[in-house]
Amino acid sequence: MNNVSIKSNYKIVLINPRIESYSSTLPPLGLLYIASVLERDGFLVQLFDIYPYDDRDIPLLLNANPDVIGMTILTDYWERAVFISNIINKHLPGSTFIIGGVHVTALPEESMTKIGADIGVLGEGELTMLDLCRKLQSGTDWHDTKGIIFRNNAKTFVKTDPMPYIDDLDSLPHPARHLLDFNKYLVPPGIIRGQWSERSTTIMTSRGCPFQCIWCGSNCTFGRKVRYRGVNNVIDEIKLLISKYRIDTIWFVDDTFTLNKKRVIEFCNSVIKNNIQFKWGCQAHIKTADEEMFRSMKKAGCVQLDFGVESGSNRVLRSLNKNSDADSIKKAFQICKKIGMRTAATFIFGSPSEKEEDVEATLRLAKEIYPNFVSSFFITPYPGTALMDIAIKNDWILPSERQNYGLKKRPSLKIYFSEEELYSIRKRFQKAFTYRNFSSVFFNPVYMAKAINLVCRNPAGILSGIKKFSKTKVFDDFIFEFLIHYTKNR
Repeated sequence: MNNVSIKSNYKIVLINPRIESYSSTLPPLGLLYIASVLERDGFLVQLFDIYPYDDRDIPLLLNANPDVIGMTILTDYWERAVFISNIINKHLPGSTFIIGGVHVTALPEESMTKIGADIGVLGEGELTMLDLCRKLQSGTDWHDTKGIIFRNNAKTFVKTDPMPYIDDLDSLPHPARHLLDFNKYLVPPGIIRGQWSERSTTIMTSRGCPFQCIWCGSNCTFGRKVRYRGVNNVIDEIKLLISKYRIDTIWFVDDTFTLNKKRVIEFCNSVIKNNIQFKWGCQAHIKTADEEMFRSMKKAGCVQLDFGVESGSNRVLRSLNKNSDADSIKKAFQICKKIGMRTAATFIFGSPSEKEEDVEATLRLAKEIYPNFVSSFFITPYPGTALMDIAIKNDWILPSERQNYGLKKRPSLKIYFSEEELYSIRKRFQKAFTYRNFSSVFFNPVYMAKAINLVCRNPAGILSGIKKFSKTKVFDDFIFEFLIHYTKNR
């Protein structure tokens, strides 16, 4: 790279727009990885994780007067992203405005038009952002950068060739968590549902998912091929988190942590060998259930496995392209019960083929496998998913409605059930597991004392929770609404 024309002190601001959600305790790992890659190359990077109730960060963003602004966009965050982009376009017209994330990758032209960005990054962002920022800094032509979309002089959109996926994930530095006030993410009760932890956070150890569930858009960003970080690389990050931030619990955010049995056991053996003391949990696919692997995980500190069960009806599971069935689900939970591993299970209502008999089959299966924690959601067509294509083709949802729904806010598909019926189904389902979900806290004196202290210090959160409960009649919603208020005002 020619250093003669390079602008010194090149400033880059990265933005994560938020909506009000308990996921606010989860740091924006994607942006933190991009930030770490840019910092390693010598760029000055600031990161703003902007909450809907905390616009005080916006003046700081404007005062930074960056050369480049990069903003990631999830579909659920769309309206907030539009709000922030309007401010950027009005007050920082001299900055190069770049957007990325799964929503932009799924709907690139629409996103560029409505956000008013200069460049869109499609897919995995680290290498594309690095190449772009190098070229922008040096003043060289950036239009041939792989993995981008932009408007040419004729105001038509141009997409370049895709940027290859990063095969060697160990080549990436650890996420730049130091750019955030990281302690604000490390708050009880933590990330693992039904478990209490004081200081929990997230790690990603792989990218890509081979499964093809019709509602999931993970492949938009990371593809189908699974790429793994080396075990030693992951162990180093865990050690760093424990020593620097006193982390006691880690949630591995891989789409499926348990895909490679040999690697999982190698990781567990390394945790034990290094005498690393922490609790952890992860997502496991039903078809990966294996007693030897699960025993190894428990021995290494794994306290809970989360399974996407989704339905008790084989017909619905097939329609969802879930690659599981009721017998496999029962077998996986039997293994976990045998070895004493806690389980969490998610279920989806409102699927395209779901009828009353399928709902009853789901309730029967859920009671039979009896997870330690149960969550249920309304199926939601997101841009970039097969479900969205099916929904639009069948006129189940209008294109204009794509950005108005969230995973748990309201039913978006009303095919065999009305909206009111779907609310009623979910209420009945969650009520059946209220005791199960919270008994681990209610009957643990230490956890209960901490929970009471948390509640007593946040009376406004109680009112917020009651208001939510009055609408849904689901106790879980009271708890999570309280936690949203708690994290907002901590």
